[in-house]
Amino acid sequence: MRTFLFITGIFLAGQSLSAQAFSDQQLNFDRVRVAKARTEARIRKMFRDSGLGDQPKYIYWRSFKLEDELELWATDSSSKPYRLVKKYKICKGSGDLGPKRKFGDMQVPEGLYYIERFNPNSTFHLSLKIAYPNESDLVFADKENPGNEIYIHGGCASVGCLPMTDSLIDEIYWLTVMSQSYQGKEVKIPIDIFPCHFNAKNWTYLKQNYSHKPQLIKFWQNLQEAYDFFAKQKIAPGYWVDQKGKYNVVFPQNYHLHDNNH
Repeated sequence: MRTFLFITGIFLAGQSLSAQAFSDQQLNFDRVRVAKARTEARIRKMFRDSGLGDQPKYIYWRSFKLEDELELWATDSSSKPYRLVKKYKICKGSGDLGPKRKFGDMQVPEGLYYIERFNPNSTFHLSLKIAYPNESDLVFADKENPGNEIYIHGGCASVGCLPMTDSLIDEIYWLTVMSQSYQGKEVKIPIDIFPCHFNAKNWTYLKQNYSHKPQLIKFWQNLQEAYDFFAKQKIAPGYWVDQKGKYNVVFPQNYHLHDNNH
């Protein structure tokens, strides 16, 4: 349940020794040091221009497969609504619309996730591991091998990941390190992956092209609950998963806990 993992994990942001140790640890790697040198000034300006101070604090990633986009949303206080900071172009798609269900299906997952691991020595320059499979995926996916190792990464190549150019992953990786360092390494930074923006035009497209897959339409209708929650609240949705694999979207409890800006 992400409500617990990334919301109640917030603690005296920017003050803990473990937070400082995380960025220091990342800077032990050559590629991360280069990414910082190339992008930090630009990142700080981007956040100042967005009215969010001079560094990433609380961030939320959203990806849309049909549009080939990765959105960065952020706020300078966990009790304030998120603002759209930037849209990144995913440079190469993989598979079709619809969730990932087994190893080797080439599908990019769809669902509600978080950044599970930072990989500074990736085969694809730098990469951020997405926590697939989650509790919902494990209900629906292949029981023997649902697949894993799904990343945002460089190299502009994909077999189920969200690939970027190396220059873009430098920025994405380092700003995510900055946010993780501010919040503390125990906090889970959310990333949600949708088939598309759930607007009227796209729903017409989905129903015209996937009406023969009623369970897929039902799954997307469930995902739209998280999409609509964020559209209304501008706060990354919390959720819990029931035994049928359904996301039950909830308002994140204590989302301002220990926020020194609250």
